[in-house]
Amino acid sequence: MQSTPHQIKTWYHWLCTMLLGFMIVSMSACNAQTQDANAPQNKVVPKPPVGTNIGLTLTGYNYTNRYIDTFEVNGQGGGNLFVSGPNGGGGKSVCCVNYVTGPGAWKVTVRWQADACVYNDYTDAEGGEHHRMHSYFKEARVEVDPKVPDHPGYFEVHIYPDGHVEAAITENESPPRLILSKNREDNSEYPRCPNGKKPKE
Repeated sequence: MQSTPHQIKTWYHWLCTMLLGFMIVSMSACNAQTQDANAPQNKVVPKPPVGTNIGLTLTGYNYTNRYIDTFEVNGQGGGNLFVSGPNGGGGKSVCCVNYVTGPGAWKVTVRWQADACVYNDYTDAEGGEHHRMHSYFKEARVEVDPKVPDHPGYFEVHIYPDGHVEAAITENESPPRLILSKNREDNSEYPRCPNGKKPKE
């Protein structure tokens, strides 16, 4: 069955309309891509105004030669700290230390496990002793480094071998301040507590 001239004309008109529509859609998409390519890629994030309360991610760095079972900043637990190595501070990041933006010195209280002893927790029916560890803590009042970035994100605690502590606010997590070998780690057992008993708090 042959197509009539009218049917051919209708089909031709439909084909032209479809092609024109396709060209318009393609040009629009191309134009949108060009606009996106020309758009600024790095939006400037404004500095938070003075008085803004920010939750900073807490992270610790252990430059001593002993595992630190726990540390905290103003009562906020920071978890445990393995001894730092060349590529890491020794601890995981946790939430959060509250910081209010603004000028002026800011001090925090840092508390950490600095030593321990082992005592006899109980003796079982067969006469076997079961031991537990008693931790000794140190505490320091630390002035936070006053150089604060425009977009604070982390609160870093650096615990040094001589027992002093430094604290800083950073935008991103920093590499260790001391590049130390993990071979320094002391894995020896803690000594027995006096008389093998739990010390009084």
